[in-house]
Amino acid sequence: MRNKQDKKATFDAIDVMIRHADKGPSGFWVDDHEGCGNPAIFPEFDEGLKKGWLVQKKHYVCPWNTAIMYGDGHGNINTGCYHSCSIGKARYLSAQELKEILARFKTRMENGDYDCVDHISPLLTEAESRHIEKRISAEQRKHERCREQRRQERLKKAAALVAKYPDKESLLALHYGEKVSVLDYGGIILFDPASRRNVAGAEKFSYDDYLDVQFASLGKKDRTYFADCFFNEGMSRFKGQIERVKPKHICFKRIFFSGTYPDGTAFDGKEDHVWMDKSGFEEYAVGDSVSFCAEVYRYIKTGNGKLIDYGLRNPTGIQKIEAYNLPSDDELIMQDVEQLICETC
Repeated sequence: MRNKQDKKATFDAIDVMIRHADKGPSGFWVDDHEGCGNPAIFPEFDEGLKKGWLVQKKHYVCPWNTAIMYGDGHGNINTGCYHSCSIGKARYLSAQELKEILARFKTRMENGDYDCVDHISPLLTEAESRHIEKRISAEQRKHERCREQRRQERLKKAAALVAKYPDKESLLALHYGEKVSVLDYGGIILFDPASRRNVAGAEKFSYDDYLDVQFASLGKKDRTYFADCFFNEGMSRFKGQIERVKPKHICFKRIFFSGTYPDGTAFDGKEDHVWMDKSGFEEYAVGDSVSFCAEVYRYIKTGNGKLIDYGLRNPTGIQKIEAYNLPSDDELIMQDVEQLICETC
């Protein structure tokens, strides 16, 4: 009885697919914002895709199962569509081809061809299979041409930087002007033009100036622990002892903090001789130890050329704490060693 009901539901769905073949192929389900269901043909899939709900249409077998489309030796009809699906290739079929293939599938199902799946004849003809592969190849060549065109356009715009940093040509060809961050030897390059607005002192930089100073900063000694915090968290709890006080700024002898990587792994860090704006610290004096939260930010450091470095600003939750014995470099190294030992236990 169930097979009859499933077949009837499949026949009804196939008829709808044939009538709307100009809208592309459709499968029978969506879930977690993905799936093969085509909302242009079956509107009920639209809400499932938007809200991440499971929406599944009853069916006997799917014409886009790899085993159905290509026959014996392809896919596995017993694993279900999710693990044996070729609807991606079906999207390269024309509306007329879809109609013919769906009608063929319906006839075979009516004849009981899929009641026993020990042997499955290909639903696609050899010509249809060849057409799909030719269209896929043509699309790939088109994409490659577009990628190469964009690559040349980027190189043309970045010509001055390529001349100055020839070893960065491949990076510039791929990422110039793009909204990406790239880990390179010696540091991270932020290619997003908008990101320069968040660098203090770079307000009047051109995009090329911004990339130039980032390339120049690669491998230079900067505040690497603050950099870790900047790229992985943004806000942390800091502890430090005030070493110097000036009219508008204060200097911490050493700042110690703990942060967390995106995977949940905690890390400790320290930076020496950190200057900050005095705002918020007016009540404190040399020798005081304090705890506070702050934003790690990037700024242009001048002196021996312009470089990007990291500092702290916008402190909040400032609290005076008891004299804080900051860990020495050797103690921090031992903490790292102990953490590695624990991770391997």
